[in-house]
Amino acid sequence: MATIAQYNEYGRILEEKFKLRYAPVAFKMLWEGDEIPENCPRVLDRLGKRLAMCQAFSYVRRNRRAITLLAEDHWCVWPLACFKFFELDEDDYQVMGTKLFIRDSEKSVQFFKEKYPWLECGGKKPLGFSLAPLDTCSFVPDIIVTYCRVSQLRGMIKAFKMETGDLIPQTLDTIASCSYCTIPMLNGQKYAVTLPDPGEYERALAEEDEIIFSVRGDELPNVMSGMKRLAAIPFGYSDLHFDMNLEFPRAQFYDDMAKKWGLKTGAIWKMGE
Repeated sequence: MATIAQYNEYGRILEEKFKLRYAPVAFKMLWEGDEIPENCPRVLDRLGKRLAMCQAFSYVRRNRRAITLLAEDHWCVWPLACFKFFELDEDDYQVMGTKLFIRDSEKSVQFFKEKYPWLECGGKKPLGFSLAPLDTCSFVPDIIVTYCRVSQLRGMIKAFKMETGDLIPQTLDTIASCSYCTIPMLNGQKYAVTLPDPGEYERALAEEDEIIFSVRGDELPNVMSGMKRLAAIPFGYSDLHFDMNLEFPRAQFYDDMAKKWGLKTGAIWKMGE
């Protein structure tokens, strides 16, 4: 298991090598009896107001400040349900389960019950979770959540594939991205790709070209090792460059001017070729 200092270093390397716009977010699940990590104050204590979970991710990755959310710090019902901070009764399933953008209400409720990302608690009671920039987190993270461009995502997938031979068993949805990018990893999945949902776009400053890559904390060393192997080829994210067509065919008058000036001429471009 990597140490906190090693995870901090991983955060610095990820930002540098993938040229990330924002910090990768370290996520730590808190269970009843756990202490809140050092320098991770509750949202209500730090901001005086509550946040949706997607807003919490945005706050941490953009402002590079750590926070903790217990049930009372949330301003969105979906993670409160999915992380099982509260038990749902049948009426709750009927109400929430018909808000999933599925026109058949019966299918929608069934989808909510059977296919939604529900935390497996294993008899433990969830207390909350802490979030921090990976390069400064004061805890060993359960998950690292990175908002990135598709080209950066490609590099990350390529890195863990290089090391493990695995591909991501992927399920894409268009809502509840806060739960999809965390809960499957808490339940044992190694990696996930998640689309930022409309709430992230409207209220949490997610940009149109962003996508989310999540990796379980104990799997991050494989990503880092894969990055090193790819860089040695070199075929890492920072090693790829546009392969421009040099000395491309030009229109005749380009060559005429070049010849007049005593410069190199070349192939002639013709309409339709």
